[in-house]
Amino acid sequence: MLSKLKKKAESGDFTFFIHFFSVFTGIFLVMTVIILQVMRVGVYSSVDSNLQGAVANAEAYVSMTMSRTLLDELEDAFAGDSSSGGGSDESDFKLKPGTEVAANTSYIVYNSKGIILNNVNTFSGLQSLKLDSSKLGQVKEVAIENYSGHAEKYHTITVAVSSEDYPEVAYITIAINTTQLGDANSRYIKIIVVVMVIFWIISVLASVYLAKWSRKPILENYEKQKTFVENASHELRTPLAVLQNRLETLFRKPESTILENSENIASSLDEVRNMRILTTNLLNLARRDDGLTPEIKELSPEFFDDLFDSYSLIAEENHKVFTGINKVTRTVKTDETLLKQLLTILFDNAVKYTGQDGKIILTIRQSPDRHLLIQIADNGLGISDEDKKKIFDRFYRVDKARTRQSGGFGLGLSLAKQIVDSLKGTITVKDNPPQGTIFEVKL
Repeated sequence: MLSKLKKKAESGDFTFFIHFFSVFTGIFLVMTVIILQVMRVGVYSSVDSNLQGAVANAEAYVSMTMSRTLLDELEDAFAGDSSSGGGSDESDFKLKPGTEVAANTSYIVYNSKGIILNNVNTFSGLQSLKLDSSKLGQVKEVAIENYSGHAEKYHTITVAVSSEDYPEVAYITIAINTTQLGDANSRYIKIIVVVMVIFWIISVLASVYLAKWSRKPILENYEKQKTFVENASHELRTPLAVLQNRLETLFRKPESTILENSENIASSLDEVRNMRILTTNLLNLARRDDGLTPEIKELSPEFFDDLFDSYSLIAEENHKVFTGINKVTRTVKTDETLLKQLLTILFDNAVKYTGQDGKIILTIRQSPDRHLLIQIADNGLGISDEDKKKIFDRFYRVDKARTRQSGGFGLGLSLAKQIVDSLKGTITVKDNPPQGTIFEVKL
């Protein structure tokens, strides 16, 4: 079990997973912190702003609070004495203009020694709130146990005051109950944390998927590159071995003339030619892999007639019968070099895979939807359905022994496919009854 985990940890997938996992975790962590901070500021911002605004009316709140305290004391003093005839009511104590009283706001008035001067609601527990004159004008968060033993949360602000009507008053603390806001905020925090954890788990699964998805093209390209290098090395090994053998033979016979060693020299030259073709094709493939931008220009219908004349001579030298049918009547816009290379590859492939007196028919025409259609048919051995799926792969050869004798390396059709792709076209292969193969290109 441990060995499997260790092997998994050392794999490329795990490295990619850790990368994506770390990024997603960091993103969700930062988002959670920001959201919680924004929520906290948003929940208490109105409370804190009300407290800051209340400072300007501190003296009015002192008058209001002390007036109510005095009224309560008078009511207690005259309780049960209805014949006094005097008495006073709350209307005798007018609040100063601009004074606002919030329903959940309490006021505690202190003298210079920190003794509470006003009546405080016994059930609130605020009578136990001690004066802190070291942080005047600052909003603080405090928790106080109420009469029933439950903790109540308040935001408070304390300021120094000087009242002409109540000279004994030195400080006033304004307290707003935030218990309900705090409870609501806690519920929201739990919901947000749960949601973030759920999405974090989803991000973990996404990290696994992205790790595999992002590595897939890399692995595919790596395998292609590995196969390409192995095949290229294999193809180069044979001509190099032949050259080494021939040169060693010549070295062992220093007295021989060129005429006497003409066979070895000719064989060496053939291998050099094959190596030149192979390296040229390899370079072409490498250039195609790096990307290719076709140079579009106009080609007249006579362009194909000139190519057909050249192909006829080559076919005659190889004892083949070539027929070129040019049905192009309008100018064609495409890359001249790439199109010529494509046609030459397809023609050369047909020549290689047809026997003596083989027949090759190359037809080029324009479709009504302004596409260039190319068809090259031969009466060679044909290609099996299984081989049709692989013939455009690099270094793939239907008959390896036969193509090596004719100088093929299995790169031609791979180049043709890349050229067609760069020209945004398609290439297909099918049978040519009763015998042979047809390649069709649509550009």
